[in-house]
Parts: sequence; structure tokens; C-alpha cells
Amino acid sequence: MIDVNESGNPITKRRTEIRAGLLGLAAPVLIVGGWALLAPHNWYENFPVGTGHWISSLGAYQEHLVRDFGSLYLALGLLLVFSAVVLDRLLVQAVLGASLVFQVPHFIFHAANTEPFSTANNVVNLVLLAAGLALTAMLLGMTARSAASRVAPEQAKIEGGIGYGTR
Repeated sequence: MIDVNESGNPITKRRTEIRAGLLGLAAPVLIVGGWALLAPHNWYENFPVGTGHWISSLGAYQEHLVRDFGSLYLALGLLLVFSAVVLDRLLVQAVLGASLVFQVPHFIFHAANTEPFSTANNVVNLVLLAAGLALTAMLLGMTARSAASRVAPEQAKIEGGIGYGTR
């Protein structure tokens, strides 16, 4: 039997917002990842859409790297969706942390390498990247427990070797 003080669980308190945020992060990741994996040259030539050519402006086409990027993006998207369904606090935090490991250097690269793009493309790109970073950081903050809501390990019931209520 799970005996958890759910009132102190930040996931329980903000279930709808956290789930929506995770799915909001997952959607573009899955779309971009699927496109890059299934049609790598098309993605390279046409991303985002129209006349932007954000990828092809940065260097030569390399199918292997594009497919690897697509596969990794799909993997991250799958984890974001899975964490939105399961809503385990540690899983959500781990996925958001992994997402930040990608997002922060990606944002820094684009902020430091604006030459290949028009002003309008730079603004759109950096605003979208910053919005993803802000949403990820906000969701991570929403999953943090306050010191007052933490359950002491000795108060948690143990079932199958798993300590509940300490997560």
C-alpha cells in the first residue's frame, strides 16, 4: 500500500499544468525529430518552413548527423510524453534536466551565431528557443518540493524495496 502525503507533492498540486507543459515541449520535438529522421535531406533544406533555411545556412549536409539528431529528438520527445503520462516527480525532473542539457548550449550557439540569418529569422529563432528554455525551467521549478512538504524517509512506507513519499 502506498502511503504518501499527496498534499505536499508538487506534481499532484499542478498535475494539469505540468502535463500540458510537458506535452507542449514534446510536440515540436517529436515533429522536428520525426521530420529529420524520416526525410533528412528535406529537413536540412527546408527547416523550419518556407524560406528560412536555418539548417542549410550553417554548413554542408551530412545525412548521418541529421538522422542521429532526429533519432535523439524523437527519444527526448518520447520521454517527455511518457513523463507527462506517468507524472512521477523524479522522472519529470530527470527529463526536464536532460532537455536543458540540450537546450542551453543550443540557445547559446544560436545567440552567438546570428550571421547566417536575417534579423527576422534570428528574432523568431531566439524567441522560440528562449520560450522553450523558460517553459522547461518553469516546469522544473513547479516540481520542486518545499522543505515543509518533504516526508522523512522513516515515515514513508516501503513496498518491494521502493521508498514512497521520499521522491
